[in-house]
Amino acid sequence: MFQDFLLENYHLLRALHILAFVAWMAGLLYLPRLLAYHHRFEPQTQAYETFSMMERRLLKIIMIPSMIAVFTLGLLLVCVPGVVDFHQHWFSVKFLLVLGLAGLQGFMSKCAREFSQGHPPYSEKFFRLLNEVPFVLLIGIVFLVIFKPF
Repeated sequence: MFQDFLLENYHLLRALHILAFVAWMAGLLYLPRLLAYHHRFEPQTQAYETFSMMERRLLKIIMIPSMIAVFTLGLLLVCVPGVVDFHQHWFSVKFLLVLGLAGLQGFMSKCAREFSQGHPPYSEKFFRLLNEVPFVLLIGIVFLVIFKPF
C-alpha cells in the first residue's frame, strides 16, 4: 500500500525533492558569503548584529527545513521500487557527497554561532574559499545523477 502511494506520487516527490535541494543549495552558497562579509565588522556593532541575525534566519528558516526535506523526500524516493539499486556505486558516491553538504552546513552553522558570540573563527579569505566547496559538491552530485557512472 505504501509502495503504491510512492509509485502514484513519484513525479511529485521527485519535483519536491529537487525544489528542496535548490533551496538548500541557495543557502549553502549564500551562507559562506555572509560569513565573509560579516568578518568586515567589529563585534557589538549594529552591522555585526545584523549579519548574525541574517545568518541565524537563513539557517533556521531556509537551510535546516530544506535539508530535512531533501533527506526525507530522498529516502521516500529510494523506497520507490525500481528507482535505485543499492548495488550501483554512483548512488553511494552521490549519497556521500550529500552527506558532505550536510557536514558543511553543520560546520558553517558552528561558524555562524561563533560569530554571534563575537568570536569570528576564520579569516574572510577562508570563507570566500569555503564559498566554492558547495558548488564543487553540487557538480559531482548532478553529474552522478545524470550520467550514473560506474
